[in-house]
Amino acid sequence: MKTISEPKVVSRPAVSLRRRFYRWRVLRDLLSLSLAAVVAALPLPSANAAFHLWTVTEVYSSPDGSVQFIKLATGTTGEYQLNTHVITCTGPLGTHSYTFTADLPPSPGTAGHTFLIGTPSLASVPGGVTPDFVLTGPAPFLFLTPGITNTVGIQGSASPSTQFAAYTNLPTDGLLSLQGSASNLVPATNSPKNFANQSNSIVPVKFLSGQAVGTNFVLSFRTATGVDQSAGPNYAVEFKNLLTDTTWSNYTTIPGDGTTKSVSNALSSASQRFFRLNVP
Repeated sequence: MKTISEPKVVSRPAVSLRRRFYRWRVLRDLLSLSLAAVVAALPLPSANAAFHLWTVTEVYSSPDGSVQFIKLATGTTGEYQLNTHVITCTGPLGTHSYTFTADLPPSPGTAGHTFLIGTPSLASVPGGVTPDFVLTGPAPFLFLTPGITNTVGIQGSASPSTQFAAYTNLPTDGLLSLQGSASNLVPATNSPKNFANQSNSIVPVKFLSGQAVGTNFVLSFRTATGVDQSAGPNYAVEFKNLLTDTTWSNYTTIPGDGTTKSVSNALSSASQRFFRLNVP
C-alpha cells in the first residue's frame, strides 16, 4: 500500500521577500527619475515668456491727437511673440485697446531694442518714422484730457506696476513727449525709434515767430531731418496779400536739416501780406 504524503507548504524566508520589495522600489525610483529627466528635457511653453517684458518708455501726441505713438523697450531676448496680445490705454474715461496682428521679427533678437505703435500719419509727418504697428480703432488712442491719470501697457505683462506707464498730463505742443517708465514719466523732446533702429524727432510745422526787424518782416521756424539724420523735407513759405485770394504763392522753399530757419520779407513789398508754412 502506497502512502501518499501530504503536500508540503514551503514558505520563503522573510529576507527573500524583503529583497524583492527593495528591488521593486529601486526600479520604481529609477523609473520616476527617468520620467523626471524626460520632462525636464522637454522645452517649456514660451507663449507667456515671449511678450511680457516690454516696458512702455515713451508716449506722444500732437495737439489734436491725429499723430500719436507709444514706444516700448526690453532688455530681454526672445520677446517677439506679440501676435493676438493686447495693449490698452485705460483711465476714468474708459479703455482703448489695440490687438497686435503679427509678431516682431525673431532675428536679430529683442534685447536692447525698442518698437513703435503709432497712428498711420506717423510715417509721413516731418521728423516721423514708420511704426512697427499701426493703431486702429478709437482715435485718439491716448487720452488727452488733462488732470486725470491713465495707464498704458500690454495686458498680461509681468509686474504691471513697472511694465505699464502712468501719465496725467500728456504734452500737446507737438514737440514734447513723456519719457521714462512706470509713473516716472517726464517731458522731453520726442524721440521715436522703431524695431529696425530708425530714429528721428517730430517737428511741428508752424512759425516760431514773426516780427519787424528794421525794414524787413522776419519769420522763423524749426525744420526736421529725415530718418537717422538724413536730409529732411522741403519747407515752402507761401503768401497772399488778401485773405480772399483763392491761391497761395510760393515765397521761398528751404530744405529741412534739423535747424531753425529764418526768412525775411521787405516791408515795402506790400501794404499787407499773409504767410503760411507748408510741407508738401
